[in-house]
Amino acid sequence: MEPEELPLLDALRGLALLQQELLRLALFLASEGPVTFGGERLVCSLGVGQRRSSTLLAMGAGQSTQTLLRMAKLRGIPVRDAYPIARSAVESFVNASYLLAECDQVAARAIRYVDFAAWRHGNRRIGSGEFSLEVRSDDDPQSTLAGEYPEFAGKGAGSWTSLDVPSRVRRVGELAGRKSGSRLLAAYALLYSLSSEIIHGSPFGVSYFYSAHQHGEPTTEAFRAGTIRHLEEILIAVLHAGCGYLAAFFEKQSMEAPLKAEERIFKRLFALSTKPSSAFPPPVEQEAQANMGDPENDV
Repeated sequence: MEPEELPLLDALRGLALLQQELLRLALFLASEGPVTFGGERLVCSLGVGQRRSSTLLAMGAGQSTQTLLRMAKLRGIPVRDAYPIARSAVESFVNASYLLAECDQVAARAIRYVDFAAWRHGNRRIGSGEFSLEVRSDDDPQSTLAGEYPEFAGKGAGSWTSLDVPSRVRRVGELAGRKSGSRLLAAYALLYSLSSEIIHGSPFGVSYFYSAHQHGEPTTEAFRAGTIRHLEEILIAVLHAGCGYLAAFFEKQSMEAPLKAEERIFKRLFALSTKPSSAFPPPVEQEAQANMGDPENDV
């Protein structure tokens, strides 16, 4: 086994930049039109609703990934804030993959949900018992719900999909190929439950962040080193999710050249994430800066 030339975190950042370029290709195809890549003429064949709903989500996930590339320079307590951003990126990639893999009717419901959710935001009850309040912008919300948004009326019908995240991943695998489903499943397994604990401020989430990678050394230096490991795990999960979306997008449309490019990125990701720590040089300590700069200039 050949030793790596870069610390794992830097190698992952470099790989993420390559993935971002492939994501830009997919977004351009879905929003602007045909392009030639690797000698292959690519034309997006997704339905209008599929393109409209999935592209916005994938673009948001790409921006979150870009933010994480900047945050990869952080050390210590601020690293905790990378978890909610990573969770958003992973779920956005899952949802984008699901919407492009499913039929256009599913995408149409998701688009309808945007208007419904905006209306519901101004017509809802918050809290319970004595500590509750009601927000209302509609004089007769029940009538509006039944007349304007009947598909979202009734118990359990108030969401854009009835499927939980694992079920959405399963549908992506069934409709867009096992590669995309397995990559998204890996991202879900690596990040979802841990990020929930940290985002919701649970006792375990706090304990995990502060102590998971200290290896019995309760020192400031060990903690800072441990937060580098957190960042590595976060980037590995987000890269899996990005690969899952790209595999779904290109496989669904039988685009061979970019699908091969995604496969090369994934193979490199798999190689990096399965090597022992001894295969990498130690990471270089970096302090957070007020302006963290462009990650493309730092890798």
